[in-house]
Amino acid sequence: MFTFNNTMIATLVAAFAFVPLGDGGKEEVELDEAEVFIEFNSTDGDFGIQFFWDGEPWKRMRVGLEDARPVLNVKVRGKLKDQGLTEGFFESAEPSADELSMEEFLERFPEGEYEFEGRTLEGDEIEGETEFTHTLPAPPANLWPADGDMVSHALPLVVSFDAVTEDLDGEELEPELYELIVETEDEILQVFSIILTGDTAAPAVTIPPEFLTPATEYKFEVIVQEESGNRTISETEFETL
Repeated sequence: MFTFNNTMIATLVAAFAFVPLGDGGKEEVELDEAEVFIEFNSTDGDFGIQFFWDGEPWKRMRVGLEDARPVLNVKVRGKLKDQGLTEGFFESAEPSADELSMEEFLERFPEGEYEFEGRTLEGDEIEGETEFTHTLPAPPANLWPADGDMVSHALPLVVSFDAVTEDLDGEELEPELYELIVETEDEILQVFSIILTGDTAAPAVTIPPEFLTPATEYKFEVIVQEESGNRTISETEFETL
């Protein structure tokens, strides 16, 4: 989670059309990374959009579809303007489906090539682009331990789930990767985390007993990510004896 003070102004839904920043720089600089993706939590039933970029130090950045209003406009102010930033990460609110349907959410953020355009500390233009899609992996099913399970803290724990082979629309899909996370229920301590390739046929990982403590509540989370960066999450809660 990132926190910004009053030296940074972040405007979600800018007031002006996405037009070039104009000349004044000496050259164009490419961002090292530029990403726009959806995160869908199938357990909680909520979803949001996230933006990430990384590169040379910058003092201004805008993100949006070409010939459309920027959806994100960031400027640094005061002494931070002299220092610059190298990364940007923004995560939208994640309303539930009762507040905002998936259809309304996808209409709000259309598919297409999202452009990143900003200024470096030297005044050069810094830019990047990424293809944003609405393709979301189907939720991983049959997580084990399941909700409410009791397991021994003194034995190796094999966490597992069914491989994901489709997207939310039922179309064939091979994920790019799976991320497995086991953490204490209060989320203060992440106990175990590992990434598996998306072609893993029977995803399962053994957690040594040394990672677990008795009479403790844990959360098991599986993140399924497809090639565009969009990700779907499923979670269960279990307890050790």
